[in-house]
Amino acid sequence: MEWYEILISILSGLVAIIPLVTKLVQVVSAYVKEKNWNRIIVMVTEYMATAETMFETGAERKEWVMEMLKTSAKVSNFDLTEENLLKISELIDQMCKLSKNINITSK
Repeated sequence: MEWYEILISILSGLVAIIPLVTKLVQVVSAYVKEKNWNRIIVMVTEYMATAETMFETGAERKEWVMEMLKTSAKVSNFDLTEENLLKISELIDQMCKLSKNINITSK
């Protein structure tokens, strides 16, 4: 077998492998982010429960929860982008609305 035939074989193998490796990296990255997202949600709910007993107003509670989450993310090496923080802020608002609706209907 000539050197150019070996080179062609290697190049054709790389052409087949590169898309597979790229897809694997994407899947693993998504899994890691999803796994961290679930842990972040657990932290948020725990912080929200703690904040209920510490602060008078909802704004103070939310501010404390967000700051605690940012601190925890830094310590845990979670990548919290501004977009993620906005999603979490909206989630907190939705959870508070849900809580109020449940409390009203349960009375």
